[in-house]
Amino acid sequence: MIRNNGKDDILILGAGLAGLSAAYHLKKNYSLYEKEDEPGGMTRSVRKDGYVFDYDGHLLYFRNEYTSLLMNKLLDGNLAPHKRSSWIYSNGSYTQYPFQANFYGLPSNVVKDCLVGLIKAQTSAPKSDAGQNGNFENWMRNVFGSGISEFFMLPYNRKFWTIEPRDLTCDWMQGFVPVPSLEDTVTGAISNSAKLHGYNARFWYPVKGGISEIVEAFSRKVNNLHVNKKVITLDQYRKEVIFEDGTIKSFKKLITTIPMPELSKILVDLPKQVKQAFSMLRFTSIFVVNLGIKRDDVTDKHWVYYPGDNIVFYRTGFPTNFSVDVAPPKRTSVYAEISYSDNKKIDKDKAIADTIKNLTELGMIRDEKDIELCLPMDIKYGYVIYDSNRNKAVQIIKKYLKRFGIHATGRYGSWSYMSMEDVILEGKEIAECLSIS
Repeated sequence: MIRNNGKDDILILGAGLAGLSAAYHLKKNYSLYEKEDEPGGMTRSVRKDGYVFDYDGHLLYFRNEYTSLLMNKLLDGNLAPHKRSSWIYSNGSYTQYPFQANFYGLPSNVVKDCLVGLIKAQTSAPKSDAGQNGNFENWMRNVFGSGISEFFMLPYNRKFWTIEPRDLTCDWMQGFVPVPSLEDTVTGAISNSAKLHGYNARFWYPVKGGISEIVEAFSRKVNNLHVNKKVITLDQYRKEVIFEDGTIKSFKKLITTIPMPELSKILVDLPKQVKQAFSMLRFTSIFVVNLGIKRDDVTDKHWVYYPGDNIVFYRTGFPTNFSVDVAPPKRTSVYAEISYSDNKKIDKDKAIADTIKNLTELGMIRDEKDIELCLPMDIKYGYVIYDSNRNKAVQIIKKYLKRFGIHATGRYGSWSYMSMEDVILEGKEIAECLSIS
């Protein structure tokens, strides 16, 4: 074992977006450790045969002026705004996102059921479980009515989360699920509405290089970054971190972005209650099928949602419509996302075959000869499942960690549903908190 002399002020474990943001905002007195041979975590891109594929769909949305100014400063001209073109494919038709504001083009019986259900929901007395204390299915029915719930919200969220929406709480929803006015919904039922709803109506993406450009921009501004440093033990009692290469680092304070289930495997002698809290955490995984297509006329859409069980993926995205730099000339790149979990298993070979079959049925691929590259990615930690146990379990874990000066942050480190902007801001917040404490 190689033991360091003295204690670093702050250790940061994980050089994904959260760890990089924390390091950037700390400025000094920290060391940043990453188990992979490069920083970035999930905010990385893979380059192959002229294509650039991100680790799943990653886009920047700005609700905070600070984040917008910071990203534009760091990327120095390599960041372009886009007006969202997102769609839903259901009942054999494409309708604009969000479904709850755009029925135009759907069969008349679907439009009628959605409108009547919405009007009944909005004119009936509010139910006691319609708010944050209720489950997600009840919230959907209370807010949108039976039609919208049955035709889109329920099947899509069942497919995405891999569990029944009634088993989800509403704690994750703030700002992520658009709730249009009745007037907007009626307008979107009788015409192609031009109004954009939701936090992602406009998004930003690098002009060149893929989403990893954000990581590279942060990396140029941080110091003391160490890669190939996998943690095998985090001794919270001795305030020491033991790495796979045999080195030991002591700390005064520690920021961890390691996914909570993985963190539980490296902590020492956990109390029974804390160990039980870790065991209650649930999540979805994502199998992403990335394809390079030998055509540039596949679609002009940015991404499409699919609620139907007859299609294996819940969403497709088209990165070449974010940036022409991410594929060779006259080519289209496509990603198709498939959720799975302990509750819903996956046959990955079959998932690839079904993806190609479904894309062919949808007319995005004429035949398999269109495909010149297939690059699957298996992402273990996709989305945190907000079931009835999540909130209490996370509170127990965070309270325990803070006893030892350990602060959990990031999407998987703090076990939260977060946008990239949220992650950047949380890294900033934890850095500022530790700088003055």
